[in-house]
Parts: sequence; structure tokens; C-alpha cells
Amino acid sequence: MEIPLQNRLKKKAHVELASLQDEAVEIIYSLFPKIVFHGGTCIWRCYGGNRFSEDLDFYLAGENFEEGSLRQALEGRGLSLVKFKKTANLIFAKISSPEAQIRLEINLSTKKEGLLRPYEKAGGAVMEVLCLPAEELLMEKLSAYENRRLVRDLYDVCHLSRIANVHEKEAGKIKKFLQNPPKPIDEKNLKAIVYMGAVPTYEQMLEMLRGRFA
Repeated sequence: MEIPLQNRLKKKAHVELASLQDEAVEIIYSLFPKIVFHGGTCIWRCYGGNRFSEDLDFYLAGENFEEGSLRQALEGRGLSLVKFKKTANLIFAKISSPEAQIRLEINLSTKKEGLLRPYEKAGGAVMEVLCLPAEELLMEKLSAYENRRLVRDLYDVCHLSRIANVHEKEAGKIKKFLQNPPKPIDEKNLKAIVYMGAVPTYEQMLEMLRGRFA
């Protein structure tokens, strides 16, 4: 029997954030059933990652997302919408409970097709959500690492490379990256967010990727 996520997390603050994420995801899918989940928390909850992630990231093109409907749904669960900013292309919001606060980002301009995946909740239950395919997540994370050089993105690239069906085009991008990979600017931070298993070094992650894509 698998140990519930809340019992695998090392920090109380992470458990509280995870519980708030669960409530927020439930509410968002009740309002917009076709919204597509992506980003680090998607990898963690829906693709078996062992790295804690705070933010909720979604794609929702072609639908009208109103602040009032989200605020009302959150308040009905005892939660608060403490920030909401909407542009033509993006929604940025913050959702809080008495114990925690999370960031929500919704891309309104890019149309994405999602795959139905089980989302692991903190208490051990699962719910079905629409997720960006692992192959697209892999390319997003590779681009994110090249742009901002955060070690968590490289960790996610390694994790996704094991489960994604990587085709020639994507493999070529990874091989090109491996020719001159930049070092992360925050390598020491990885041990604070990988809550289970070994915490790989930058060199170990590159070795793993080269072993697969050389």
C-alpha cells in the first residue's frame, strides 16, 4: 500500500501547501473542466515526481475566466483570492487558506490539448485532470532551464526524460543542449525540495541525460 503524499513530505509547510493546492485544483476544474494543467506541480502530482512544487499553472484558451466566479467558489470553501490580475493573455492570482498561500497562473492565449491523468492528492486519493503530455512538458522544462538556469527545471527534465516518448526532434534538442549545458545558479536549493530518494548533483543529472541521448 502506497504511503499518502502528506506522510511522505518532510515539512509541515509543504503539507499545508499541498492541501491548499488540492482544494484549488478541485475548484478550478469544477469551473473549467477543459483547463489543461502543466508546470512543476503537474509533474509532481500527475507524473510521479519527487520534487515539491508550489505554483499551479494552466492553459485555458477560448474561454472567459471571470474573477467573480473564482472568488465565490473559493470563499465557499473558506479560501481567499488575495490577488487577481488579468491581461489579454494571462491570469495571475494568489489563493490563500489560514495556513498557506499559492500562486496561480493561467495562460489564456495558447491552445493546448490535455491528456487525462490521475492527480495524487495529499491524503492519498486521486482525481482525474487534464495534463499536458509528458513530451511537451519535457520541452517546456528544457526551455525553462535554458532561460533561467534553475536546478529544479533540470531535475524535471531528467525525470520526464525517463517517462516521455521522446521522438527524434525532441532528442535533437536535448543533444544540442548537452553540447554546452549551463550550470544552475541555485544547485544547493535542490535538497530542500526533493523529499524522497537521492538528490542528484548537476554532474550526475548530465551524466544520466548523456547516457540516454548521446
